[in-house]
Amino acid sequence: MSGTFTNGRASPSHSEAGPTVFKPRRPEFLALIVAIYAALVLNQPFWRKFLEVVEPSRFSDWLHVGSAVVSIVIVAYLVLLALSVKPLLRIVVLLFLPAMAAAAYFMNEYGIVIDAHMVRNVFETDTGEAGDLITLKLVAYVVFLGLVPAVLFWLTPWTKQSFRSEALGKLKAAALSFVILVVVLVPAWGDFLSLARDHRKLKMTLTPVNIVSALSAYGRQMARMRPKSVAPYGEDARRNAFSGGRKSLFVIVVGETARADHFSLNGYQRPTNPGLASIGDLINYGQAYSCGTDTAQSVPCMFSGFGHDLFTNAKADGRENLLDILKRAGIDVVWRENQAGCKGVCARIATETLTGHNVPTFYASTVNFDDILVDGLEERIAKLDRDTVIVLHMMGSHGPAYWKRYPEKFETFRPACKDAQFSRCDLEGIVNAYDNTILYTDHVLARLIDVLKGAAGHGVDAGMIYVSDHGESLGEKGMYLHGMPYAIAPEAQIHVPMVVWLSPAMKESRGIEQGCLLGRSGSRVGHDNLFHSSLGIMGVATRVYDPSLDLFAACRKPAS
Repeated sequence: MSGTFTNGRASPSHSEAGPTVFKPRRPEFLALIVAIYAALVLNQPFWRKFLEVVEPSRFSDWLHVGSAVVSIVIVAYLVLLALSVKPLLRIVVLLFLPAMAAAAYFMNEYGIVIDAHMVRNVFETDTGEAGDLITLKLVAYVVFLGLVPAVLFWLTPWTKQSFRSEALGKLKAAALSFVILVVVLVPAWGDFLSLARDHRKLKMTLTPVNIVSALSAYGRQMARMRPKSVAPYGEDARRNAFSGGRKSLFVIVVGETARADHFSLNGYQRPTNPGLASIGDLINYGQAYSCGTDTAQSVPCMFSGFGHDLFTNAKADGRENLLDILKRAGIDVVWRENQAGCKGVCARIATETLTGHNVPTFYASTVNFDDILVDGLEERIAKLDRDTVIVLHMMGSHGPAYWKRYPEKFETFRPACKDAQFSRCDLEGIVNAYDNTILYTDHVLARLIDVLKGAAGHGVDAGMIYVSDHGESLGEKGMYLHGMPYAIAPEAQIHVPMVVWLSPAMKESRGIEQGCLLGRSGSRVGHDNLFHSSLGIMGVATRVYDPSLDLFAACRKPAS
């Protein structure tokens, strides 16, 4: 028995009272173990990227790597020591280790980084999309690399000490750690600063720094995105009537996750666009670029009128957008949704949410494929009594469950990966599944144009524009999916497909020359053009309209 006898009774030992299966440990020791585990085990993506950047080969290179390891462990240790009040530290560990494990999984599996835009994606992803991301491997990461160590830490008792003795022990540990940090870090400080400046991606792979930084930035964005009122925009909007007295219908198709270089229209060797390729008067813009790398940024941006250079989500949330201006000008505006929401763009217009509705579709399924967006359009055109703009928001090629985005008959490229855990598939299967989604998108767009061609019989001038919200990485440099910070995003995530089709009647009433459109289709364009082109094609005059960004303005015949 430990302890001594006083008045016939045993005095308590220097450990917590009560039975335990773990030997009591000093808090300094427990914090050090957690710091080493978090810095080395849960930061595998960071160290992998760090080694790729440094490329150590000489002894001095490996000294640089060693100093980085020691520095990160000690910084983590100092933070944990500062938080080492028993209930607080246990709660922090219980919260952060599973979160770090989940972050490690996504960075390892898909090559993503954690920033405010990625956090926004997490909070704005619907349950269906979130379900596609939950895999057995993710659960294993969270449970075995996160929860189990956190629970073991929680169950380990602290050596019982007086407040003075415990505080003194922590101060000694902190002082020694700080001295070691200075000795190790100061000689390599310049190299670390240069590395951080030249390789911003590194910081966004270091957990939990990236998690805390991203949550903080997202919180600040959300605080700024709660305006008491929405500022009016384009208040002077009015219509310029077109001759002939015919109605006009313009369809804006917002694609999802399609990359330009997987459209055969843009030179891709696989026949992913058989439907669109058969449409002789289609205009294909092969050099189109997105405003962002995720839906939450790109969709508000393309409708905002700010343009890529001036756009922020806070600005867009606090001001009316293209759809409000069209509506003010007397045009009927409808948003048809088969995705995870319009990100606030359709807040003040008629919205038809089709996502998750078990209704008959062109291809019967419990999941609504994008054909549902075109269903009923012919009947709507026949009853059209006002000029109308319809926005179709596609599910498109949203990953990682690419195989869920198309009916089975469109599985042309095989074998197709049918697992959201990409490490279980080879690259060929992933690309095959993705290309099948592009093939299906091509079918939906070709079907839409076929319906619009029939609008002439109902006295309606019709046209459409399709552009994807962003692209997708498919394994290049170990990177998958999308959402990289725009400044360092690969071409695959920002180079998007964009096509336009206008009926002969619409081109004639607007004085638009087809040959001119074709001649200018090789120019660099993108999301910034959508706002002004839509106003122009619908004849909306307003001081916020910029003809230099209107795809059609330069191809209009001079008025007689």
